[in-house]
Amino acid sequence: MAKLDITLRDVIQEIPPKFIQILTGKSATKLLDTSLPEVKDRRVDFLVELEDGKVFHLELQTTNDKNMPFRMLEYYTLISQKYPSKDILQMVLYLGEKPLKMKNKIEKENIKFSYVLKDIKDIKCEELLESEDLTDKILAVLCNVENPSKYFREILTELSKLPERERRDYLKKLLNLLSYRPKLIEELRKEENKMPLTIDKETMEKHPLYKDGIKKGIEKGVEKGKLEAKREDILKLHKKRGWNANEIADVLELPVSFVKEVIKEGK
Repeated sequence: MAKLDITLRDVIQEIPPKFIQILTGKSATKLLDTSLPEVKDRRVDFLVELEDGKVFHLELQTTNDKNMPFRMLEYYTLISQKYPSKDILQMVLYLGEKPLKMKNKIEKENIKFSYVLKDIKDIKCEELLESEDLTDKILAVLCNVENPSKYFREILTELSKLPERERRDYLKKLLNLLSYRPKLIEELRKEENKMPLTIDKETMEKHPLYKDGIKKGIEKGVEKGKLEAKREDILKLHKKRGWNANEIADVLELPVSFVKEVIKEGK
């Protein structure tokens, strides 16, 4: 039987035209590579059984992947093999900042397959803040946060009530999630500075995202200091030599807007 299989494969590789015509009703035009990609990672992101007995499969996606429908179909097949008696609900949850552009279905002549595709930013932050579970509230940072100050104020207040080790763990999770929402890190720092908390500073300052924010703040402060040091030079050139703002800005290599502001304040 094995020899027969090999022989058949060898013969078919020659693309027998009439044989293909009988099988498909069409002519073959090109022989394709028969090797298929392997499923290297057979572990899905999240898999639970729901109260109605269905299996819920969730994949988290941070970028738009044009091959996502095929990946999900592959996962569907593998999950079905493992839980043959269960109905399966599949969802891809998009976490990225850029607009969602992925498709959620495959429609071909001999197959129709689809799954739920959801953008996490369509979920209002407040919905998760209503939860009594802190994990829900931490996840809310990825959602539609309309009032970042209020959100971080509530989160930091809750964190301050936890034992140090638990607080550090949740804080790291929050900072890691903020890697997907870097624009919010400044709001976190503002609220953290306002509150009389004993938040683990070491955790905050060692985190790459937070350290980057501190570095930018220092650089901004240094630049501001340099500008302030030039105030006296600006006023001297303007009052004693009668130079205008454009001339002073050109000589001192300063923004014209800053020079004009100093001259206006010095009057």
